[in-house]
Amino acid sequence: MRWLNVRAAPARGAKGAKRKPPRRPFALPRRVELGLRIGAIALVFAAAVGAPVWLWRSGTFAAAVGATQRAAVAESARLGLVVNEVVLEGRILAPRHRIAAAVRLKRGDPMLGFDPEAIRTRLIAIPWVREASVERSLPGLVRIRLVERRPVALWQRKGRLAVVDDLGVVITERTRDVARFRDLLIVVGPDAPRHARTVIAMIRSEPLIAGRVSAAVRVGKRRWNIETTDGVRIELPERNPHEAWHRLARLQVREKLLERDLRTIDMRLPDRLIVRPGTPAAGSARTRGKKT
Repeated sequence: MRWLNVRAAPARGAKGAKRKPPRRPFALPRRVELGLRIGAIALVFAAAVGAPVWLWRSGTFAAAVGATQRAAVAESARLGLVVNEVVLEGRILAPRHRIAAAVRLKRGDPMLGFDPEAIRTRLIAIPWVREASVERSLPGLVRIRLVERRPVALWQRKGRLAVVDDLGVVITERTRDVARFRDLLIVVGPDAPRHARTVIAMIRSEPLIAGRVSAAVRVGKRRWNIETTDGVRIELPERNPHEAWHRLARLQVREKLLERDLRTIDMRLPDRLIVRPGTPAAGSARTRGKKT
């Protein structure tokens, strides 16, 4: 307990004089000290965050990262991680030269030197390609899978034909490509491509009369007129066109309706069939109504 005694009775000097008590260090008020600590922490944090931001904005950081990445890619290629083979799957109609221009890879390129997502983006920009995937398979294989658009019809607009897929997307208007698919159904109308898949399914549901169809014309964005190879126009109703089409097939079996000299077959009324002759007598255009 010696130190307590010293504090209680300060020692005297050699001549008996009282020693002065030691000066206590200057102490800041608690609030001021706390404020300074918080300020110091904030300053350190700002420096930690602000320095990388400044480096990034100045380009120094990006340049350093880019240089490091290039060095790593070059080293990986030196160690043998290079493209040895590119496997392409799913290509049927897409032009090979367009695919090669989008892939931009050749044997010996660094395996880590290309961006698979960038290649995929370029591939799906090709009109024939609906979806694509690009995978790296180390050490040297690149696998590319394509899902192509399926042409289902020729869309006639402004006197020209375009190949459209089952989703109504225009694939190409090139004359050479259109000629390759000249056997496809011709659809006409501003919104005809979007509905082409439905009308084609309807036509194919009756093989007996499907072979006679040459075109489908979308009327008022709500219903179809079917044109036959013999020049007959079949006017289908807005509601239940499939049922009208099946009814026409039954009439063809029973009465050989499409083999007659007709101009139009109006099926817009559910309980009535109206036919117009193809070569009426002069001045005597007539319409014949018949319940079915």
